[in-house]
Amino acid sequence: MAEARKSIAYGNCFSIRLINFMFNLWPSVRGSTHSPASAVDFPVHKLQLASVFGKLATFLLVLALCLGQNLPARDVFVMLSGGASPLDDNYSQYVQAHAMSDFFLRNYPPDSVWIFFAAGNVEGRKPVIADVHRETKINGRYVDSWIAGPLPRNLPARRDVVLRTLRENILPAIASGGTLYLFVGDHGSRTRGRNEESTITLWGLSPDSAGDFGWRSNEEELSVSELRRVLSGGIGKGRIVFCMTQCHSGGFHYLAIPHELKPDPAWFIAPPSQSRGRQTGDLVAAAGFTATDEFSLASGCDPSPDPKDWAGYERFFPECLLGSDLLTAQPRNSALRSFADAHAAGTLVDKTIDMPRSTSDQYLECWADTIELSLDKDSNRKPEVRKALIAYRRTVDGLPPKVSDPAFRARQDQFRQFVENMSSQDQSLAQLLASGTRAQLEKALDPSLHEEDSTDSPAPQTDNNQQMQMPEMTPRRRGPRGSRRAWQQTVRPAWKAAVLAGQITNLSPPALTFEKYLLGQEDHGRNFVSDDGRAIMEEVYWQSGYFDPQIGNPSIAQAVARWGAERRDYILAWARASKNTDVRSAADRLAQRWTTPPAEPESPGISRDVAAERTLFYRRVLAAWQFLLAVNDRPALDRLKALTDLENTPLPQAKK
Repeated sequence: MAEARKSIAYGNCFSIRLINFMFNLWPSVRGSTHSPASAVDFPVHKLQLASVFGKLATFLLVLALCLGQNLPARDVFVMLSGGASPLDDNYSQYVQAHAMSDFFLRNYPPDSVWIFFAAGNVEGRKPVIADVHRETKINGRYVDSWIAGPLPRNLPARRDVVLRTLRENILPAIASGGTLYLFVGDHGSRTRGRNEESTITLWGLSPDSAGDFGWRSNEEELSVSELRRVLSGGIGKGRIVFCMTQCHSGGFHYLAIPHELKPDPAWFIAPPSQSRGRQTGDLVAAAGFTATDEFSLASGCDPSPDPKDWAGYERFFPECLLGSDLLTAQPRNSALRSFADAHAAGTLVDKTIDMPRSTSDQYLECWADTIELSLDKDSNRKPEVRKALIAYRRTVDGLPPKVSDPAFRARQDQFRQFVENMSSQDQSLAQLLASGTRAQLEKALDPSLHEEDSTDSPAPQTDNNQQMQMPEMTPRRRGPRGSRRAWQQTVRPAWKAAVLAGQITNLSPPALTFEKYLLGQEDHGRNFVSDDGRAIMEEVYWQSGYFDPQIGNPSIAQAVARWGAERRDYILAWARASKNTDVRSAADRLAQRWTTPPAEPESPGISRDVAAERTLFYRRVLAAWQFLLAVNDRPALDRLKALTDLENTPLPQAKK
């Protein structure tokens, strides 16, 4: 009945405006028809026609507004992967973006699909810039290269483009009750300051005739709070189901849930002042899945993905959803019906550093934090709450909860499968995950937490990005300083003299030209030998011509890129063969610093600390749910059900 009344109201709105328009329009038309068309009254004719057309335009606008208010619900699909810059937008991201874009466009109407990838190269059109970084192994060494990553209907993943398209096209399409299926496969970070939060890293290059090579570089990102504001301002009756595979992606669960949850005053004999402030703010109807939590890195982003070794939620989620291998496009399993199914299947096989989770999982972990921080030491609790708290502790300590709620038991069974699969190849790990106490899991997660001398040797502090704040260095700093002197004062001057004197004869002309450029940059303070390789990679990108796929010379570009990969080792070998004893001695010292030991083979199973952290997370999620059921917190349980139902939203039936 409510919908019928709404339709009648919209119809009345249209009818009234139509009648008013006809009454206002008729005199103008009648006058213009019967007035004599003389040279004197011709300007009057023009004014009358202008009035007619003006009223006609007004009518069409009113018609569009009236009809637009009653548009049927529409589902839309968005793939977003920004990549930051050509140095960061790895080939695995393009493979993932290509597969997801193809899936959306193959199954759903093109006008319901939006694709944002890197610089916005479009299939079949002239590429704007090479925006995908790819590595190729040549003679045992990875060599950089770049390609343009074209996608159909692609838009630049720049902040202004993404936000404008959200406001003007995407959100209006779902505002009357549709669903936005959002897939983000990008880089992510964390802001710094008082209100730290997760961000999506967006494409940071834009055309600029005054910039180097015609481009300007900016740091562009989209934070949780900004995305939430935009969504809440236009989502209407719509809703969002998302999957995000970037680092720090777990922070985006807070689009739909508050960071802090406060206890119910009814849990206490005398309600404390901090209880029950279950704020909603501008939270939106959204739920979904992420590769990890808000503080951690994610696995999978790789410039040289290999079919055998490429691993992580970045790969596993879309492969499970699509039912095919992302690199070979060969069918593997049946395609799945929802993001929820793909999340469960992908997590089951993910044995990397990832910490996959759903919004409902995150919501329950927030309740676990509240239970532990607000109730554990409060003697003001009611008896039934104390009893529920005892059960909470036992569940976190490994005692399987006995709950009859069907949804609870389904999640419990899912977590059990995750844990069993993590420990299937390691009996000692299986025993820890199955029956280890909370303290034992925490010790496996971080052994320093339970060392007897931990109070005498506090662990290094970490910031919210989990980067170590290292203590002051001791006099051992002399080692790096000594190696810098060995390079700057001995090896590099000798090498530069040999290059300028024409004594280096076995370099290709492009490599030699590039080397002279690098030496000139080093004269002005640049460092291309003792950093992480990013500085020289950036120079390779621009100086080789790789950045412009239209005019770049492939042979020159490849020669420059190979020199960028070989330069340090080549110079070191040259110096160690020098007839100058000072140069040879300095090169030997540099070799001790620069030579990378061979990597140890990775274990096929999950690491012990990651398995322990995931298991502890699962236990706390179930324990919090068990607690809420025991105290019958209906608002929290209803919110949990709403999030879970939204997560389980199936994908629409594919178009015929």
